[in-house]
Amino acid sequence: MLPARFDTRAGSSERVQTAAAQRLSRRGVLVTPGAHGVRSPLVAAVVQPPEPVSDAYEHALAAERLRSARVLGLLRFVGITIASGLNLLLPEVMHETRALQADVRLFAYYWLAAAAVFWANRRSGRIAYLVGLDIAVVDMPFVFLLQWDVVARNPGVAAPAVWSVVFYMLLIMAAAFSLQTWRIFLAAGIGGALEVVLLSLAHVDRQFIAGTVAVIGGVAAMCAYNAWRTIHFVHTVADEHRRRERLARYFSPQLASRLDKMGDSISAGETRDVTILFSDIRDFTVLSESLTGDQVVAMLNEYHGRMVETIFAAGGTLDKFMGDGIMAYFGAPVAQPDHAERAVSCALAMQAELARLNAERTQRGDPPLRMGIGVHTGTVVVGDIGSPRRREYTAIGDAVNVAARIERLTKLHGMGILVSEETRRRVGHTIRFSPAPPTPVPGKAEPLRTYVPVGDGAETSAHPSTAGPPVT
Repeated sequence: MLPARFDTRAGSSERVQTAAAQRLSRRGVLVTPGAHGVRSPLVAAVVQPPEPVSDAYEHALAAERLRSARVLGLLRFVGITIASGLNLLLPEVMHETRALQADVRLFAYYWLAAAAVFWANRRSGRIAYLVGLDIAVVDMPFVFLLQWDVVARNPGVAAPAVWSVVFYMLLIMAAAFSLQTWRIFLAAGIGGALEVVLLSLAHVDRQFIAGTVAVIGGVAAMCAYNAWRTIHFVHTVADEHRRRERLARYFSPQLASRLDKMGDSISAGETRDVTILFSDIRDFTVLSESLTGDQVVAMLNEYHGRMVETIFAAGGTLDKFMGDGIMAYFGAPVAQPDHAERAVSCALAMQAELARLNAERTQRGDPPLRMGIGVHTGTVVVGDIGSPRRREYTAIGDAVNVAARIERLTKLHGMGILVSEETRRRVGHTIRFSPAPPTPVPGKAEPLRTYVPVGDGAETSAHPSTAGPPVT
């Protein structure tokens, strides 16, 4: 459960956004606050906006590298322990191998270094992130010194130098645990150079040396390519998860399923004819001042959850939360010829759902909530809008501003729902309306004409007596 960030709306500087986003328990829909909100002067729990996808991806990759580093540290420590034991005991059992026995003291130092790195990996994440570098600067030199001692004591015997290439290739593969190509090539470069020195000391043919270098380079290239593919796969999975989460955040499960098949085409901006719905809790500032921050968040979570379910049931798109307010629209990203009727029916259903919620609140001894809803139909631009680090699928345009003004007029006229003249015209005769008094609004030459929808034979105004006769 994430409390919302604070924000303000022009003309309401004293009202501060406090609302919360939540994971809707019934649909698993992650919803987050928007940028237009305004409400109570609370300073309850505040968190930062959701982590950018790129940052989340980097953190997940870093966590995977940390786990890989610690697994590698354990495997290396166990392997060196076994190797040092064999180096110590095998010559006692098979006397013919004594000439190939590495310096026991040097092996002991190597074991101590491996133990220290293993312990440091478990204790410090920063040390663990050095995986790949420790192989280049610790393991590669120790392998060289151990094999150099054997080669120096056995002149004319090329086997120890030749076999050391196997150890270097294994170490290059281990460096691939870092999932960083430059560390893989660094280990390969150091290992290849040391192997060339060993083979030269053993007087191995130059063509064999060149072939060995090519093999080491090929192993490094394959490991680097595999690391790159792994990173690319993780990024692809994270991007797909982000896309699915974004769909679930704004759309109902049924609509999200349809949009999922459309891919990223919904992200492109386009002009659409839609119906916008704004809702707002009446007297939220006064109500919130009598509650604690936790109580405000719990109340908003319950209220938003019920309203979002109602919006999704009507086929609407959730745009954002604005404190105690909600912005939604109908007709995008999937075209809905009846978007105006859907929006008005949704507004009526939201008021009915609020009545059911208030019945539950009354039983708990909580004060009832009142809500105003404004609905307007017009042309907007919809698409992914924002910075590269944070984008939101939203609608912008004058129609959005008009819908917000109509929502504010519900308080002025004492109505539960007001719709614009354009919305009433689009709905036609499927829903009956009563006219509200025309109201001048800033930026409009003519007074704004609004109407009250009549659902189930009853007007949805807060004061029915103020409405005029029904208009069909």
